[in-house]
Amino acid sequence: MNWLDRVVSAVSPQRGLERVRARALTERVVRAYAAGQPAPRGKDWMASARGPNAEVGPALRYLRRRSREVIRDGSYGARAVQIRVAHEIGYGISPRSKTGDLELDAKVLALWERWGTKADLHGRLDIYGLQALAARTRVEAGEALIRMVRMPPNRARQDGLAVPLQLEIIEPDLLDDVAPIFAPATPEPGRVVDGVVFDAQGRRTGYRLLRQHPGETGFAYYTAVGPRFDTVPVAEMIHLVRAHAQRPGQVRGVPDAATILLRLRRLEEFEEATLEQAKVQALLGVFTTTANPMEMDIGSEAPPTDVADRAIPADLWPGMVANLPIGSDVKFLQPSGPGPFEPFALHELMAIASGFRVTYDQLTGDLRQANYSSLRAGKIEFRKDVEQDQWLMHIPMMCQPIWEAFIQAAILFGALPERAGGYPVEWAPPRAEMVDPTREIPALVASVRSGLETWQQAVTSMGYDPRRQAEEIAAANKLHDDLGIILDSDPRRITNSGGAQSPQQNAAVEIAATGAAIPRPGEIPSDAQD
Repeated sequence: MNWLDRVVSAVSPQRGLERVRARALTERVVRAYAAGQPAPRGKDWMASARGPNAEVGPALRYLRRRSREVIRDGSYGARAVQIRVAHEIGYGISPRSKTGDLELDAKVLALWERWGTKADLHGRLDIYGLQALAARTRVEAGEALIRMVRMPPNRARQDGLAVPLQLEIIEPDLLDDVAPIFAPATPEPGRVVDGVVFDAQGRRTGYRLLRQHPGETGFAYYTAVGPRFDTVPVAEMIHLVRAHAQRPGQVRGVPDAATILLRLRRLEEFEEATLEQAKVQALLGVFTTTANPMEMDIGSEAPPTDVADRAIPADLWPGMVANLPIGSDVKFLQPSGPGPFEPFALHELMAIASGFRVTYDQLTGDLRQANYSSLRAGKIEFRKDVEQDQWLMHIPMMCQPIWEAFIQAAILFGALPERAGGYPVEWAPPRAEMVDPTREIPALVASVRSGLETWQQAVTSMGYDPRRQAEEIAAANKLHDDLGIILDSDPRRITNSGGAQSPQQNAAVEIAATGAAIPRPGEIPSDAQD
């Protein structure tokens, strides 16, 4: 109670009590966030107050190195990256031209496929392989750089390129992140944050790329003529980073394994300790001594090997037999061990799977306690996370800029006509594999039949182009009708229960294909007449 409360209480005790009660309630509300109080429970919790780039910058190099190590040398890390890339990219995120002109759409996609086979500047991958490589680099290093190289027309024709454009995947290590205090003054107006150049309005204008990887032998940042980097315009560079999951204003990305690197290291150390314990416990040796003084080597000229045989062995090995000097005593260390291995490993692996954003069974292949319900529940959450990365990162940040650069280069090259409405595109990620098709396909059919989704939407969700799918179905139906073939899978001819939709129609199809005479009404089987 302060002096003002005392004065109020002296004049009006009831009013003074109300003030004290109100102050007590206010303090309880303010102190409700225990984690936000510096003391007493939070006095040892020193959380960082730095900005997003100041927090990431000093740690990024170590995070990248350690992430690559656990992925390169560890089976769990390598498996997690493989799972993420396989689901995010799969066999490729493919485009579908949507100009409205079917003939032009087919021409655009044919040109895309021709160009895609030679899209790699280094000539090793096609366009979908480059997508997978960029996605893997982003998972492993936190970000990936894709440089769009516009080739001269003559060089493009000489190299057999359908469009004068090629792509190069670059590791983020080449993005100059030297602190501005050590880097030379930039000629560009604005500011440079970890190698990214911004203008006065805060928009990206370029990227500072080192001319050589800093991890290669003989790298030198400075030369006699200045720093060894080039500023690449933003129009020629794609910076693939999981920006939707970062702090606002954060420029660089961190590896996916950043939250579980210490766990991976700790699990590896625990495995080594458990293995060493097993080795020690497997030792079985025999030590012999003698109490007969006559067998002692006093005063005799025994060979040095005798003395060596009587020395206390420094190393132990299974099945050893050793002689000990007279009067020596051997005491064995009995280690208690690191503790039960499987419960600790299970706990750590579940945490590691969560950090990599994969399920436990995907990371380990352990399906001992899995069933359809648990697998489907886990895959639903995993699929939502994958779709978020596809539609918020890969498609808008990688696929769409590549498509726009491809269309622009094709128009300038004369491979496509210029259109007022441009060349709209729709992207199709790879389909999500079903856990149990016998349960999920009937549910998909029911969804289409009830109008909850269209046939086109269902086909798209399976990773196919609806128009191409319809054309292939029509071609297959025509082929079967011409040959008089009726399959159980043809819903025009066979019902879901296996009966004929129309026996007369089926008979007509077979007659038209085989050239047999049309039967008279009395010759039609009784079941067909019904």
